[in-house]
Amino acid sequence: MSLRARLLCLVLLATLLPALLVGWRFVRDSEFEIVDAMKSLATAADGIAIDLDHRVQGTSQLHFGLAHARVLESADRDACSAYLSSVREAYPQYTGIVSVLPDGELFCDSLNSGRRLNLRDRSYFKRVLAGGNALVLEPVFGRLTGAAVLQIVYPVRSEGGALRYMLVASLDLLAFAQGSQKKALPPAPELLLVDHKGIVMVWSGAGPSAPKAGTSIADTPLFRLAQARPKGGIGELVDGDGKTRIWAVAATEPARPSGLYLMLGQSKRDLVADSQRRLRQDLITLAVVALLLFSGVWLLAEVGIRRQAGRITAMVRKLGAGDLGARFVLAYPSCELGCLMAVLNSTAS
Repeated sequence: MSLRARLLCLVLLATLLPALLVGWRFVRDSEFEIVDAMKSLATAADGIAIDLDHRVQGTSQLHFGLAHARVLESADRDACSAYLSSVREAYPQYTGIVSVLPDGELFCDSLNSGRRLNLRDRSYFKRVLAGGNALVLEPVFGRLTGAAVLQIVYPVRSEGGALRYMLVASLDLLAFAQGSQKKALPPAPELLLVDHKGIVMVWSGAGPSAPKAGTSIADTPLFRLAQARPKGGIGELVDGDGKTRIWAVAATEPARPSGLYLMLGQSKRDLVADSQRRLRQDLITLAVVALLLFSGVWLLAEVGIRRQAGRITAMVRKLGAGDLGARFVLAYPSCELGCLMAVLNSTAS
């Protein structure tokens, strides 16, 4: 093997081994960043669920205050509706606030609709009649508005425990989901709210092919993923278009009695885009540094070693051919090769 080839191998080893080690570290760090991105998605889902729970608790406090308003127990239905209408204007997160009599008849509502409506078939009504003073939650599509809402029901009872009436506030799930989805990770992920039966209440940020509100997804892998993670978690699913999507199920059930599942979804490509972009930038930087290092080491080996070795070989050949006047031209390189050239010059003389 020639000296040039040996030097080339030496330079390649000197540059490739550190480059491979650093490249491996970059790839490993990128994998950690991908895991962190998935954890961030799960954390965002938990944060939205906690926010929803806070809104439920805030509604409970609102109901407690409304229960002390005398107008709600008056026989004047119009005055009662006007009062609830003024309250709803101050709290636009609700599509409506109504009072329901113990027989299930709608008494007054914030929309001033004047409708006669019996709500005895509602699950929340049956649960209130079963007794207790606890807040009752039920995700439904409102009969007055048709919107996806979370019914937050507060039973107002007498001192003896008899049901006087119930207050029902309808939290607008679509407005809540859209606001939460936009404040989540960039780019904004999809936010899915689905009830315990697999009925889609809201799917914010989804493409046109996603199931619409009111559609059942009970027999889909997505709903089975939510059911399989009652304490929260992350899952990976392939969409119908072949794209891989990461779904995070909220660990804190936003409305445990209602069985409402909250999920955040994002395409895996978007989720890991930042880490992969940084990886590409780091690898490009590494390649440039490795190229510069290779060029510098090769230039040093070429000029400082191989060419000088070539000069020594050429002089020795001249001396061997009988040219006793052969000499090295000054200046010598400042190294062991330079010392060797000086010795050869002095020996030839």
